[in-house]
Amino acid sequence: MSKEVAKYIGPIIIAGIIVANIVDASAANTSIEEVQETIKYSTDTIYDDTLREGISKVEQEGADGQKLVTYSVTYKFGKEIHRTAQSEEIIIPATNKRIVKGTKKYYTCSDGNEYDNLNAKNECEKKISWVKNKDASLQECYADSNKFNCWYDEYPGTTLHWEEYTYNNNYNVRTGAICRDGWHSSATGRGACSHHGGVSYWLY
Repeated sequence: MSKEVAKYIGPIIIAGIIVANIVDASAANTSIEEVQETIKYSTDTIYDDTLREGISKVEQEGADGQKLVTYSVTYKFGKEIHRTAQSEEIIIPATNKRIVKGTKKYYTCSDGNEYDNLNAKNECEKKISWVKNKDASLQECYADSNKFNCWYDEYPGTTLHWEEYTYNNNYNVRTGAICRDGWHSSATGRGACSHHGGVSYWLY
């Protein structure tokens, strides 16, 4: 549908004959047009404090919609110079994409374990440090030929303990054994170090 808004100038008459009716070529005309257009979907972000920070998941995929828009369009010299939306009708509504993002803090210990609580993570680091100190101290103790039955305080203790050898003048009398794990057994016969990896050497 169009509305003619050109200005009428009038007829040209030559020798009493109408040669032409002239209208203003610079005048504009308006038409009503219907256009089907795409409704772009948007993305909604939901923050979840039960999901760990840095983790996100798509809860719903997005999909574009369609709408029918009625425009009033003005042309001049055959070119569009103005367009105004008069109304629109939703044909298919758009479906928004929905993303869930985690905000829950977590902490990673140096051994790779993850904790939701900073205090728990710090406790993990303390235990790792304690194990290193314990292992180093026991190795030094085992390397000392004057020491046996080396042991270390249970966590969080920091004390190394050991026993020292006492020598019996009667070397023919067996007084015990040193087990493979460093334990001093007072047993002198079979099975002396059955729970300690076997006998490393006998004491006389």
